[in-house]
Amino acid sequence: MRGRSGRSTRRAGGTGGGSSVGSERGGTEGRVSRWPKPEDAPAAEDLARCVHCGLCLTACPTYLVTGLEAESPRGRIQLAKLVEEGRAELNAAVQGHWSRCLQCRACEAVCPSGVPYGRIQEHARAQVQAAPPSGRAWLRLRRFVLRQVVARPRVLAAATAPVRWFAGWRLRGAAERALPGRLRELARQLPANQGAPFRGVREGGRVAEGEPVQLFTGCVMRELFGEVHRATVRVLERAGARVEATEAQRCCGALHAHEGDLAFARRLAKANIAAFERTEGAVVVNSAGCGAALKEYPQLLAGEPEWRERAAAFAARVRDLSEWLAGRGRLPDGRLAARVAYQDACHLAHVQGIRKEPRALLRALAGCELVETEGADTCCGAAGLYGVVEPGMSRELRRRKAAAFAAARPDAVVTANPGCHLQYLGAVREAGLRAEVLHLTEALDRAWNAGDGR
Repeated sequence: MRGRSGRSTRRAGGTGGGSSVGSERGGTEGRVSRWPKPEDAPAAEDLARCVHCGLCLTACPTYLVTGLEAESPRGRIQLAKLVEEGRAELNAAVQGHWSRCLQCRACEAVCPSGVPYGRIQEHARAQVQAAPPSGRAWLRLRRFVLRQVVARPRVLAAATAPVRWFAGWRLRGAAERALPGRLRELARQLPANQGAPFRGVREGGRVAEGEPVQLFTGCVMRELFGEVHRATVRVLERAGARVEATEAQRCCGALHAHEGDLAFARRLAKANIAAFERTEGAVVVNSAGCGAALKEYPQLLAGEPEWRERAAAFAARVRDLSEWLAGRGRLPDGRLAARVAYQDACHLAHVQGIRKEPRALLRALAGCELVETEGADTCCGAAGLYGVVEPGMSRELRRRKAAAFAAARPDAVVTANPGCHLQYLGAVREAGLRAEVLHLTEALDRAWNAGDGR
């Protein structure tokens, strides 16, 4: 993998990857394992990389909120070491500290030792899946939803249909006020202007010539953010691409891996690799979490020799939308007369190392005043299922974003990830602002539309 996306792949290679085979995962084979699922245990060499320097502390959202060592990256790694050495049990307290990790991986961006913290957390959570915690039924429910709803396009489409209806309902405001507290919070985060789900690149008026580009459509993005995908197609076409979207693609598997369901994440990875092998051109992604997961397929499949090269070849094609556009040279002129607060999506900034490109694209728009807010690269608290699993911490992190927006008073908040998008809709309302929340591609589409008179 080239460019910024290579950082995770090289780091993975240095420790033997994140495989389920002991000899591939840094010397797990031959040791007496104290993990309930030793084939997917955190590698000893990964854990040993942490030298407890403490540089991760001020980058970790949960530590910033609680001030507790056990809620920091090095604290969670120490807990994993104690479990591995048999000096601590994999009990509800340990699992709770791991569960409260957002897996934003801000710690990796500042770690001088290259600790693969994201991989450690995924393998630690794989142990929680196999252990007997107090909330076993809750874990089974989450796994069921991720496997049988999120990863199944038709089921997800049926499940999200009433959500889309509610989001566009003219009596939505009154209905929200009638909902109990937590449901009201979730309802206030639904986008109201995303239209129908995305069902493939349009045929009428489609650009027939240009550089071939494959659009990764994902799962939640496809169902709840159809207009973001449609704007992405328009932006890519204006930049000279011929956009395609294979129907054989699947969910990226990021949520499953973060939950510790590595076996199912690998199944999804293989399905996507096989689907895109029959296509040509870059695989462009407009969801930061999906992009990070796709670029790390070589790490996920490192223990399966027959898939290693295929995973590496696929990952080398994956580009975030802003990354792909940044390599195009001259782009269409655009105008966006607005005060814009760009917020870094964690898996774009910390995992893929992409920070400058989105800002550069926004700065190139006439009339766009880009303002930096406090904590723009700190996790917003969305983090996939986190808002449901850890609502208190998610709420506090959203409150901090709301305070930053209230101080900056932007006309628009721009992001590049669906979970962040939902969280910022809630934060803007909490801040009492009338600011829009836009995906980067929506901002570019609107600006380029104004620039070319369409």
